[in-house]
Amino acid sequence: MTTLTIGLDGANWDLLGTWLSEGRLPNLQRLVDDGVGGVSESCLPPLTVPNWKCYATGKNPGKLDVFRFDRIDTDARDHVFHDATDFKSAELWDYLNDEGLTAGVLNKPSTYPPKDIDGFVVAGGPDASETTYRSLDAGFATPDDVEAFLREELDYEVHPSPMISPTETGDAEVEAVLDLIDLRFEAAERLLDREDPDFLHLTVFYSMALQHYFYDGEPVRRAWERIDDHLGDLLGEGHDVLVMSDHGTWEVETVFYLNVWLAEHGYLQTQAGVDSALRRLGVTKERALAVAKRLGVADTLGRVVPERVQRVVPWEEGVKRDRVLSVLDWDATTAVASNQGPLYLALPRDHPDYESTRDDLIRELEAALHPRTGERLVNAVYRGEEYYDGPYAEHAPDLLVDQGRNVHVSDAIGPDDPVADAGVWEGGNMPEGVFLFSGPSFRSEGLTRRASITDLAPTLLHAMGAGVPSDVDGEVLDVFAPGSAPAERAVRTRAPLSGSRDGEGGDDAAVEQRLADLGYLE
Repeated sequence: MTTLTIGLDGANWDLLGTWLSEGRLPNLQRLVDDGVGGVSESCLPPLTVPNWKCYATGKNPGKLDVFRFDRIDTDARDHVFHDATDFKSAELWDYLNDEGLTAGVLNKPSTYPPKDIDGFVVAGGPDASETTYRSLDAGFATPDDVEAFLREELDYEVHPSPMISPTETGDAEVEAVLDLIDLRFEAAERLLDREDPDFLHLTVFYSMALQHYFYDGEPVRRAWERIDDHLGDLLGEGHDVLVMSDHGTWEVETVFYLNVWLAEHGYLQTQAGVDSALRRLGVTKERALAVAKRLGVADTLGRVVPERVQRVVPWEEGVKRDRVLSVLDWDATTAVASNQGPLYLALPRDHPDYESTRDDLIRELEAALHPRTGERLVNAVYRGEEYYDGPYAEHAPDLLVDQGRNVHVSDAIGPDDPVADAGVWEGGNMPEGVFLFSGPSFRSEGLTRRASITDLAPTLLHAMGAGVPSDVDGEVLDVFAPGSAPAERAVRTRAPLSGSRDGEGGDDAAVEQRLADLGYLE
C-alpha cells in the first residue's frame, strides 16, 4: 500500500465549505467523514515558497536559509532568486530512502532542478523553467526514463499554455489550467502503476492561480470539481492519505501598497525613470498586450522584443519587482518591501540607527489603519531573526509584515494612495490552510484539529515506520486509530541527514518571469 500526499495549493476550508455542503465535492467529503484534520498554520510569509519546503522538511525557514521565492540584497541592490539547490535541509523522502523505502515526488514547487532519489522527482511549477517563454522540454524529472515516459506517453507539460496572468484570464487560460489538473492526476496514476513507490507526493499548483484571479468564482469551482473527480479515482485503493495545502486563500478586500506607504513616511524615495514616464503617457503592459492580441501578434512580440525592453514597460499599478529597485534613490532610501510581507532595510545591521529604525517601522506599521473602515492593515510586524529559529535566522528579512485579514500587501510603486479596495488579485494568500489524514491508520473524527505545517512530515514519517529527525520543528500528531501500527509503536527519533545539494541551479531570469506572469512578484 502506497502512502499518498495530495497537495492542493492555496486550499482552505472556508473557500471549500459551500461546495462541500452543496455536495459538489463528494470524494473530499468522504475523506473528511472518514478522517481527521482541520486547519494547518503555514509559516510566514504564507507563500508557496517557503511553505512547500516547510511541509517537506518539518522545519521553519530559519533552518532552510530560504524565506521567499526571492530576497532583496540591499548591499548589491539586486533581487536574488532561489531554486531547489538553495535549501539547506533534507526532506521527508530523503529520510524514507535512508530507511529503505522508495518515494515519488510529482509537481511539488521548489523541486527544480530535480534531484536524484530512490524513486523519482518530477519538478513543478512555477519554478521549473527553461526560458522566459517556454516550458521545459527536458530536464524536469529524474531519472531519465521517468521523464521520457511522461514526455512520450503523456505529452507531459510542467506549465499551462497559454499561461494565466494578470493580463490573460480568458477561457483559453482557464481551460489550460483545467487540462493541467487532469494531466497531473493521470501522471500520478500512471507512475503509481509503473514505479510502485512506497510514498507518493502530488501537488496541484495552478488551481491557485485561478483562485488569485477569480477567488471563488466559476472557474475555481470547476477546478475543484475536477480535482474531486480525480480524488475518487486515485484514492479508491484504501491508501493512507494526507490531503494538505501550503497556505489558504481569502478574498482580497484591501490592497496595501507598502512601498508607497514607506515613501509617504520618509523611508523610501524614488527617482524619475523611463518606467514612470511611460506610465504617465498611458503605456502599460496591460494596454500593450491588449493591442497586440487584437492585432494577433502577441506571441510574435513576446519572442522578438528583448526582455530588457519588456521589463521597462510598467504595469497599470506601477513599477513592480526588480524595477522597484531600479527606480529607488538609494542614497535617500532606508527601507524597501517585497510583496506579501518581507521588508528590507538599506542600513547595515551595525549602523547606529538600525535598531531604532526597526522599532519605528514596527510601531508605525502596526498602527496603520484603513482610511475608510478603520481596520488594521497589519496584524503584526516581526523582527526576522526573532520570528524564525535556526542557524540561518540571521539571514532573514529585517522585518516581516503579517498581513491584516483580507489584505494583500503589494510592492508596487505608482499608485497615488497606499491603500486601495481592489488590485490585480481577487484572492490573496492567508496563513490558514488545510490538513486531513484519512485511511486505515487514522482516526475518523472530522475537522477538529489545528496543527503547524511543520507537523506533517514528522507525522508521515512515523506513520510509515521511519524515524523522525531530531532537528525538525514539528511533532508527530496524535491522529492514529487505536490499535493501528503507528498508534502502538513509540515515536523513534533519529539523527538528521545532511541537506547539502550538488549541481547547478536554474535560470533566474526565467523563474522570475514565470513568477511575474502569475502575479507573484508585484
